[in-house]
Order: sequence, then structure tokens, then C-alpha cells
Amino acid sequence: MNVYKNQIESLMKEIEKNTLVPVQTIDHGSQTNDQQHEKLVQLNNELKNVLQGLTDKIHHIAAEKPELFHGIGEEANDCFDHLISTVENQTTQIHVLQTEGDQLRNEIKQLQW
Repeated sequence: MNVYKNQIESLMKEIEKNTLVPVQTIDHGSQTNDQQHEKLVQLNNELKNVLQGLTDKIHHIAAEKPELFHGIGEEANDCFDHLISTVENQTTQIHVLQTEGDQLRNEIKQLQW
């Protein structure tokens, strides 16, 4: 029995000598994925901050100028869509007025001759 015990101990010592200590390796693919994930998380946080800033500004405008949002819900998206629509309509009206102004100037020039 003692012989087996000595052989087992000898084998255990041999195994310990020949066993490598595990080395932590970094898979370059996973490192790249981790870096990309971190960049995406950072970008997502920046976008959230920008969106929150826009939402705050829209709520501020809605509070200061409620007449601009008559009949519009309190949701920032609804207010923002309404503002965009208003600006587009005003741009169209400005172009129409510029065209009419140009026509009137031409008529005045013709009458002056």
C-alpha cells in the first residue's frame, strides 16, 4: 500500500511540475468587439443627451409660447413635428411673397418707362 502511495505522490509532483499555469489570453476579435461596443455605448449616451436637450428646449418653447402649440399634445414629438410644419409653411409663404414682390417691382419698372 505504501508503494502505491509513494507512486501517487511521485506522479502528483510530476504532474505539478509539468502543468502550465493558465495564462489569460485576449482574443483580438473579442477585444475589437469590446471596443466597438464601448464606442456604441458612448455614442448612444451622447445621442440620449442631445435628444434630452432638444426635448427640454421644445418643452421650454411650449411653456413660453403656448399659442404656437394650440391643439397640439404635450409630447415633444408632436410639438417638434408641429414646429417643423410651421417652419415649412412659413418658408413657402416667404417664397410666395418674394415672388409677388419681384412681380410688383417689375410692374413698377414697366410703368415708369
